Amino acid sequence: MASIDEIILRAANPFDPVTFKTGNFWQEDDSNGEYQTVESIHQEAIEQITQMLDTVAGDHRTRAVLLKGDVGSGKSYVLSRLKHLLNSKAFFVYIDPFKDSEHIWRHTLRRTVDSLMYSPEGQAESQLILWLKSLSVFREHSLLKNILGERRLFVNNFRATYPVGIHQAKEFFSVLHGLTQPELYSIACNWLQGEDLDDEDLRTLGIRKSIDSETFAQGILSNFGRISTSTYPIVLCFDQVESKLMPDGTADLQPVFQVNTIFHTERLKNFLIIISVVKNTWEENRKRIQVSDRDRIEKEVLLNRINLDQAEAIWASRLYPLHIQADPKPANPIFPLSRQELEQKVPGGKTTPRAVLAAGQRLFLKYKSQIVGHEIPLPDTTASFKLLWAKEFRKTKEKVTRVRHFSSLELTTMLREVVAVLNAEKIQPKFLPSPTYSSYSFSYHLPDQSEKVGVVWAEEPSLNSFYNIMHACQKANERGLCQRLYLLRAEPIGGNRNRGHQLCNQIFNGCPHVRLKPDLHSIHYLATYDRLVNSAKAQELVLSGKAINLTDLEELVRESEVLHECLLLQQLGVVPRKKVEPDPTNFSLEEAKEFLLNFVKIHHVIAQKTVTCTVHNQFSDLNDRQIQTVIHRLCQDKKIRILDENAPEDEKIICLISRSA
Repeated sequence: MASIDEIILRAANPFDPVTFKTGNFWQEDDSNGEYQTVESIHQEAIEQITQMLDTVAGDHRTRAVLLKGDVGSGKSYVLSRLKHLLNSKAFFVYIDPFKDSEHIWRHTLRRTVDSLMYSPEGQAESQLILWLKSLSVFREHSLLKNILGERRLFVNNFRATYPVGIHQAKEFFSVLHGLTQPELYSIACNWLQGEDLDDEDLRTLGIRKSIDSETFAQGILSNFGRISTSTYPIVLCFDQVESKLMPDGTADLQPVFQVNTIFHTERLKNFLIIISVVKNTWEENRKRIQVSDRDRIEKEVLLNRINLDQAEAIWASRLYPLHIQADPKPANPIFPLSRQELEQKVPGGKTTPRAVLAAGQRLFLKYKSQIVGHEIPLPDTTASFKLLWAKEFRKTKEKVTRVRHFSSLELTTMLREVVAVLNAEKIQPKFLPSPTYSSYSFSYHLPDQSEKVGVVWAEEPSLNSFYNIMHACQKANERGLCQRLYLLRAEPIGGNRNRGHQLCNQIFNGCPHVRLKPDLHSIHYLATYDRLVNSAKAQELVLSGKAINLTDLEELVRESEVLHECLLLQQLGVVPRKKVEPDPTNFSLEEAKEFLLNFVKIHHVIAQKTVTCTVHNQFSDLNDRQIQTVIHRLCQDKKIRILDENAPEDEKIICLISRSA
């Protein structure tokens, strides 16, 4: 076995901020599984929320918790830990910041169903199916076999069991029946998510209409609460709520608290609502929240700052995977760091987990500098960002497998954010002359161009809705609201006889108005940027030991040009068009080459084995031989070098060549 210094020389920095970024607990990977959880951190808060959940499970009355803490205190991490600890006795839902307060109920319903479609650890079935099977009507085994097969009998039994208070009872219970049929499950989920289904899918489910309003969405979400007294509670986790900003730059908290109030006033059963917010943001904005809404919070839970023993335990948990490889094993569990250094970094004895990790990153790098005999600088911010982007992009690609993963409103808003960061001017949201579909549109001017460009993004499968959107586009065209109009739609537009199809071909004939079919790869770019925007607004984005705000993020995106490979943005003329369109189905060696170089820039000196493993995790299509080719090319370009070419493959060390060398 190698000495601890040899292990440290070869290892990636265990305090790399990329490894402790959190977010949607259903979409985060388990890359931190090798690090032991420090149970004592925020244990009191977890116990308080657990007790509240037990109370909800006992009397089925909905309650709300305000989870607040300093920036970097670990609010999203606590939500993730709660899900891990309690998913066996509650269904967990993650709700990210809403895009438009006028659609908050549809957003809440969509995210609720999104989360319920995930399967808890150790379970073969989704939370949604587990919830359905736990309803009292399913416990009558004599009826179960009969009602599962025949929709009418199923619906009648449910209506008899829940005779009052169910919004759109026939449609809702018909969709629940669809969930029990494997061939209908996906369509039923789409309806519950609020997708505007086409007539054929509606007939298949035995219903007449899709969820087309806030009232409808609120009613369907209410149904979950009205029939759930026999099931486990549903925990709704509203995270990063400070990310939604008002025009004056202050946090738009009121809509989320209004949603919570309605859960209470409508006496919806069996929900635990957790609203996570930065402590300072809450203190600055609490008086903006209506008193009646503030009073609907049953408990405020504060994440206290951690003490030195807990901080030391974090360091020990991060260093443990290195220590177990060493011979002899260090006697000090936080070697190469020390308690004295910790006390110097935290003179008051209280700090946040993020600050502890950031200090560990710097001190680990300092010790590594002593081993190599020269100072290793803090990671380059641009390289750190590109590395973070690549990892976030990969996670997005794994989770987002279809364009309609997002609603038309969400797609439009994400595209508008990206167009804005790429220096488009005079951006006008909701430019389409339609009260129903205006939120699916926006307009802008490209720099140094007088032409006003309009964009409409409509992915609703319903061809009736599509016709109405085309009619609104026709009005915009007749009124001259823009000089060029783009229709974005990956969904079919119907046959030649369809009115929407005919109107679409009439308007979007390429001169000057154009129809584009967005590719899934482009959606990954938009969604990745949106995730980072939410993290930056919530003050959860850290690079090179520095918190990155929205302005910093925008500058990094422009400087790094990470969005320039997005085909949709090229087609819209927002970024330069590539002479040869990239193949989104395969990662090129050039992409792997850039990723590998950025990874080495972060660590400066690191084992070739670690580099190879990291690149392979990011680019699973590449084999070891191809990765070796990438390393060889970077050596030829004098970007990196191998310290001992004659060493065994597992012992080779890669070193960054500085610009001054």
